[in-house]
Amino acid sequence: MPLVLHWGGPRHGEVDDLRAEMLTSSVLVYDGPRWFGVYQRYEPVQVRDTPEGPAEVWVVRE
Repeated sequence: MPLVLHWGGPRHGEVDDLRAEMLTSSVLVYDGPRWFGVYQRYEPVQVRDTPEGPAEVWVVRE
């Protein structure tokens, strides 16, 4: 499963292990219950090293 690093918004700095089919769009929509937010793939694509492994950067969309 791909790792995503969130930049900005309610999940800033958190890394998630997501199913590949969740990344077929350039937008991730989280609808609770813990938080709400919309993130988009950072262009050009960036990968950062995290304690969990290399993760693609996704930024909050405002």
